[in-house]
Amino acid sequence: MEPTNDHERLIAQAADEKFLEDPGSHSTVRDIATSLDFIIMSPSDSQFLVRYVQWRRDHPISPSNSK
Repeated sequence: MEPTNDHERLIAQAADEKFLEDPGSHSTVRDIATSLDFIIMSPSDSQFLVRYVQWRRDHPISPSNSK
């Protein structure tokens, strides 16, 4: 799942970092959202975050295949 703008890239990066910290992570959307420096997430940012976390759970990341 490829981000299409700067906010989505930051969201994906934050999510990947959470999943790398604990590959079996049950990181929640809230955990990831609070780690971002956005003052306010737009509805589209929030939707991307939810979709990305769901996608990442289906496509696990590990240190050997991280970006």
